[in-house]
Amino acid sequence: MKVRFLLLSSVIAAALFIASPRVIAAGATTKTVSLEDRLSIVQPKDSGQWKSNDLTVEYSYVKDQGQINLSGTVRFASYLVLGYGHLDIFRLGAVFVDENGKVVQEVGLTTDRDSFDPISFKQKINLPSNAVGIAFTYQGKATSGGGMGAGPISFTFYPMR
Repeated sequence: MKVRFLLLSSVIAAALFIASPRVIAAGATTKTVSLEDRLSIVQPKDSGQWKSNDLTVEYSYVKDQGQINLSGTVRFASYLVLGYGHLDIFRLGAVFVDENGKVVQEVGLTTDRDSFDPISFKQKINLPSNAVGIAFTYQGKATSGGGMGAGPISFTFYPMR
């Protein structure tokens, strides 16, 4: 009787252990991107420009057989170019969303440092079948290159809620 109880208890404990990650994942909040922060990618190919206070992304894409070829150039705002001499780190990413703005994939596009010269990127990405929009995300840190008196600055854009 005692052996049967221990065996049954072990089976129940194992089942709960296996099921717990699924329960936790089902209760996790879903990331979304608001309509004003996303760009449509429903056309087979397109190009455009996305602007924030810190930078402009000139982008183009071509979709082909479940993939998207995404390329472009990042140009930094004049307050960064003129006020800071050194780009310590910069990361640009793409967030793909479904028709409701739900995040279906996040991809890093480029990482750079040193100067505020325009940064090019080009990626071939496997595109989820339900992706109809894209948003850009970035983070960076800059410091003055000398004498201008500007301290370090961090700049970010994270459209997911």
